[in-house]
Amino acid sequence: MRGDLLTGMSALVMAVLGPMGTGLVAGEGGGAVPVEGEQVEAVRLPDQSGDFLADLAEGVRPQWRQYFRERPEGVPRDRVAAALSMGALVADLSLACEARDAQQFRNLLVDLTALETMLGIGEVMGSTRQILTSLADGGEWKSLRVEVGSLVRQHRRHLTAHRDQQMADLGSIGQWVRTWQVAAQFCGNHEGVKEVPLGKPEWIDVLKGRAAPLAEAEVRVCVAIRRQLVALDRLWAAAAADGEARKARMERTREALNELMARSIDPAAKH
Repeated sequence: MRGDLLTGMSALVMAVLGPMGTGLVAGEGGGAVPVEGEQVEAVRLPDQSGDFLADLAEGVRPQWRQYFRERPEGVPRDRVAAALSMGALVADLSLACEARDAQQFRNLLVDLTALETMLGIGEVMGSTRQILTSLADGGEWKSLRVEVGSLVRQHRRHLTAHRDQQMADLGSIGQWVRTWQVAAQFCGNHEGVKEVPLGKPEWIDVLKGRAAPLAEAEVRVCVAIRRQLVALDRLWAAAAADGEARKARMERTREALNELMARSIDPAAKH
C-alpha cells in the first residue's frame, strides 16, 4: 500500500473522470460479494477505511483524535448531499475505531442514523447499529473494524434494493474522499512515513463506474467534484514536473482535499 502519492491522486482523478463501469461490493478476504441488481467485476474496493489507516500508520504511534472533524450541523439539503455525507461519516467511524474512542463512535452513529433515515434505510439498519454500539462499548476494536465493512455492504445492499444504487455510489465517493483527506493530513504530519497512495490501480474501474454517470447526468455536486479533481490533478502534474519537495507537495495536497471536502461534502467544515 506504500508508494508515490502522485500515483494514487491521479488514480482518484481518473476514477471520477473515466467511463462508466459495473458495480461491485467487496467482501472480507479476497472475494467480492454480489448485491442483487448489480453486476460483479473482479476488482476489489475496500468496504471500510480502517485497514487503510492502520497500514498507513505502521511503525508509528498515531494520535488519530487530532484528525476528528466537527460534527455536521443541520440536515443535508437533498438526498445527494445526504449520500455523500453518509459516506464521509463511514470514514469517520473507521477513524474513531482506530482512535479507540467509543464516545466519538456513538456520536457519529447518531448522525449516521439521521442520514440513513433520509435515504429511506434507517429502520432496516437498526440492528446493525445496535451491533456496532455494543462492540464500541465493549472495546472490541478489531471486530468493530470488520463490522464497519459490513455496514458499508448493507448500505449498498439496501439502497440497491430500493433502486438507489447511485446513492450508494455517492456514499463510496464521500467515504474515500474523506479517508484520503485524513491520509494526506497524516502523511504531512509524519516525516518518517512513506507517502501512501490514495488508491490502488485496481480501484480505478470501480470508482469510474460509481462516479462517471452521476457527473454525466449533470448532478450539480458531482460536476463540482469533477472540476475540483481536475484542478487537483493539474496541481500534482506540476508538482511532479518541478520536482517539488515532499513537504510542500503534501501541504498543497491537504489544502486541495480540505477544499474538496468543504465545497462538496462538508460545507460547514473549518479546516
